[in-house]
Amino acid sequence: MSNATATAQDVIAQLKVSWGKDIVTDPNELEYFATDVYSQGQPLLAVLRPGNAQQLAGAVKQLTDAGIAVVPRGGGMSYTGGYTAARSPSVLVDTGSLDKIVEINLEDAYVVVEAGVTWRALKEALDAKGVRTPYFGPMSGSHATVGGGMSQGAVFHGSARYGCSADVVLGLQVVTANGDVLTTGSAAAANTSPFFRWYGPDLTGLFLGDCGLLGIKTRIVLKLIPKHAHIDYLSWQFGTPDGLFGALSALARAGLASETAAFDPALTRIRMRRASLSSDVKALTNVIKKGGLISGLKLAVKGRDIVDQEQFSLHITLEGDSAAEVADRVARARKLVESFGQSVEPSIPKMMAANPFAAWNSMLGPQGERWAPVHAIVPHSKSVAVFNALQALFAREQETMDRHGIFIGTLMSSVGAQTTLIEPCIYWPDSHNAFHVRTVDVDHRERIGCPGEHLDARAAADKLKRQIAHVMRSHGAANLQLGKFYDYRAGRDPAALALLDAIKAQLDPKGLMNPGVLAR
Repeated sequence: MSNATATAQDVIAQLKVSWGKDIVTDPNELEYFATDVYSQGQPLLAVLRPGNAQQLAGAVKQLTDAGIAVVPRGGGMSYTGGYTAARSPSVLVDTGSLDKIVEINLEDAYVVVEAGVTWRALKEALDAKGVRTPYFGPMSGSHATVGGGMSQGAVFHGSARYGCSADVVLGLQVVTANGDVLTTGSAAAANTSPFFRWYGPDLTGLFLGDCGLLGIKTRIVLKLIPKHAHIDYLSWQFGTPDGLFGALSALARAGLASETAAFDPALTRIRMRRASLSSDVKALTNVIKKGGLISGLKLAVKGRDIVDQEQFSLHITLEGDSAAEVADRVARARKLVESFGQSVEPSIPKMMAANPFAAWNSMLGPQGERWAPVHAIVPHSKSVAVFNALQALFAREQETMDRHGIFIGTLMSSVGAQTTLIEPCIYWPDSHNAFHVRTVDVDHRERIGCPGEHLDARAAADKLKRQIAHVMRSHGAANLQLGKFYDYRAGRDPAALALLDAIKAQLDPKGLMNPGVLAR
């Protein structure tokens, strides 16, 4: 045993005494925590489950003083290696026990949450008060946490109208590799509440989208708005990607929709190959509760024929504070899109709104295939070019894809007024890893089955994943959830990188806070 290993094991032994059941060293648990949706990292020494920031800060300093890397983890829904260890020895910090909603301040319109609160838990607590955060979580929000969404960046619920996860933040509490607990936003000043972000230089922004490079978020302050009282839904079909992207861009610039979701024909076929929506009693019940019996009956009758599987489709929700406001938004949306596509029954957005965080089983394909999304965030003016370049790539790789049973469907959305998101999803036959086994519902995995290990297909899918990212980057795309996969440093302004590196050196002089993220 090397001196470094001996020192690491000594530190873990000391932490076991002080942390008790809140430190995990069981091999099966360590395997699970070392794995994300897509890959497995280096073996872990232990997993810490802190109960507060001060307890965590002391342990982090103890670990980094001993040369042990520290890796923060939220809800685990990463597929870019955001929390998989890139080196040994490493200890993972599971923030799931930091699950308190600390303060809901209705008068000053903010909420303070600990990092391990899930988006679903937050929504349920705020629903009871008649308020919401403008952006209120990804489709995986049953498991994904607020802290994870701040570290990696997240979009979907509320994004078309209000932007991404970072757009709703007022301030943070962060534990650094030095063992410091720092506060950003107005609460960093003595006797000042966390009501305002812009108090001098925006230190909050440094830690948003950092993938845990600069520290471990332990508390987040988010804006509150009144919950919209009225909602409606629209869906369209389009014969070409030009029509779809034209409609999506027009709606985004007008700021009419709260959420937008679009599927290419391939993704529509994948979704419809799953169990018929009409057979999902729980999902139908939620539709009936939210939209009434007629909505549920229409969905049950239509089943898999909700949309033409050979067409592109777009599905949106529209919200307002009065029936008149929503009616106006609907009328304006119809007028904007009428020249691009054909209106269809909006069963899909009704289902999505009634079951906002029901995506965890979707990380496996309809026959148990593995799943890996790759996304691009582009200005509207580049959306068609990026989509077409990706289709050209898929055409060139079709023989390889067919040989290995790989298929791809593409999701599209909008984020705020300026942005289109394009996300091809790769599916390939392969075994399920420890994360899938723990996270996907047992009955769902039994129903869809498992293809078993296919190493050649896995390697081909990984190569294709990187080719997709290269095509996107060559067209000037940006990315969220950078983790250890997407390019960040390549081609970036040297002065900006020098500033980031200086901040990193100040907060983490040994480079032990989540090594490997933002390194490409």
